[in-house]
Order: sequence, then C-alpha cells, then structure tokens
Amino acid sequence: MLPLFLGSIIYNKRREMNLTQIELADDICTQNTISKIEKHNIAPTVNILIKICLKLNLTLNDVFSDFSSKTSAKEDSALDVLEKDTLLKKTSDVAQRLSSLEGKLSDNDMKQYELITGVLDYWKGNYDASLFTLDKVLQYTKSADDDIYTLLAYLFKGLDYLGQEHDDRAQYYFQMISNVCDEDVELKNANELEILFICKTLAGSFAKMQSYQTSFDFSQRGLKFAYENHVSYFLDELNYFAALSIKDDKSKEADYETFNNLAYYLAKVNGNTDLLKKIEHK
Repeated sequence: MLPLFLGSIIYNKRREMNLTQIELADDICTQNTISKIEKHNIAPTVNILIKICLKLNLTLNDVFSDFSSKTSAKEDSALDVLEKDTLLKKTSDVAQRLSSLEGKLSDNDMKQYELITGVLDYWKGNYDASLFTLDKVLQYTKSADDDIYTLLAYLFKGLDYLGQEHDDRAQYYFQMISNVCDEDVELKNANELEILFICKTLAGSFAKMQSYQTSFDFSQRGLKFAYENHVSYFLDELNYFAALSIKDDKSKEADYETFNNLAYYLAKVNGNTDLLKKIEHK
C-alpha cells in the first residue's frame, strides 16, 4: 500500500505548476480522485501515481524517499555510499574514491571493500578478476547465509559465470541464494537497495536462462518488498521481468498488460532509455 501522506506532495507540486485538479486528472483519472488523494482520503494506485508523476515532473524518489521504513539518524559510511553507487552502476569515480580509503579500513570493513572491488570488475567485464575477489569476500564472511555480503558475492559470482556462458555454474550460485530466501533467513546487515538489487537481478537472470516461474517469483518478491517499504529502486525492471516471465502464458494476458504498462511508464519516469528500448508498448 502506498503512503497516504504523499497527497501533500502532489498538492504542492500541482499548485506550483498552476494546474487545476481537473487539468491534472485529464487522461489519468477523475477530478474527484485527485481531490481525495490530496486530502489523504485515498492512496493512488501505482498506475495512477506513475501518470501523475509524469505530468508533474516528479520522480518516484520524490514521492517515496521520505517514507522509507529504515530511516536512520546516522549517516551512511563512505563504504555504504560507494556500494550504493556501484550497485546502481554510477561507477565513474568509485575506484578513485575507494583507493582513498586504503589503509583506513577495519577488518570488518574488508568484506564490503572487496565486494565493491569485485562488482567493479564485473561491470568492466573482467570476470576472472571479479571471481577471484568475490572469493575473498566469502573468506571474510565465512560463507554465512545470514550475511548480505555472502549473498551478494554469490550473486555476482553467478553473474560472472553467466557472462562467461557457464549457465550451469551460474545456476548453482543463484540457487544457493534462492534456497536462503526460501528459508526466510533474516539478513542482519541488509538494506533495502541490496534486497531489491538481488530480487531484480535474480528475476532477470532466471528469465535469461528461461526459468520463467522462478523469474516471476523473484520479481513478485521484489515488488511486494518495495511497496511495503515505500522504496522505488528497480520498480521498472521488476515489472518488466514479471511481464517477460508470463508473456507467452495466454491465461495471464491481462496480468502481462498490467506489468508491461507499469514497466513502460516507470521507465519513462526514471529516464531508463535502455529499458524503454526493450519494452513492447503500443
């Protein structure tokens, strides 16, 4: 369920753009619906919210970020910031910033440091170097299932093997993560970005390997987690992989259209041009 208090954000932005409720509602919903949203009487559906964001030039981060359930008074550490940028593939200066931390890290920091290094190698296509570094991560975590860095190391080892076209090896590591998730193990040091990154990456990877039911399951886990925690990471891709997984199932044509349309509008909101090229939309 979406947070009701986002009505204030919509109201303020609409007034800032000198739009009436009728003008905002045009081609989206009724004026009465906009009125109820702004008065906090109802929360918009995701579909309506996306279209409102497009018309008001709002990003999903504008309407979700203030409502995260894991807000904390403490600031993210330098490594946390670097990990976030790396997972979001904003890596232009990550290696330089990472090198400035050398010699300043505790033993406990090294698993995160090595993970970032291994992921950077993966993004560059240096699969062997990435695999070597990710093994260091597993040495630091002792392959403990309840450590998020164990699961992220498994995830990128799987991606490395997928990049080398060793699907059987990739499947092995992806299945290890799936087994942990099936057991509902609480990850003591996981944040929302990490959890959603795992869900959308597994959804995409299993789809690539034509394991469509597993792909669909992980896309649904990610979407459920995102909506319950009011975070917007990878919503476009999660909906896209959900659609892709059921595309050929004639009994789910309506669900396919819903997921596909959401993926399209979310990609537009996010400016995700690469994903927009993949989506079939009329």
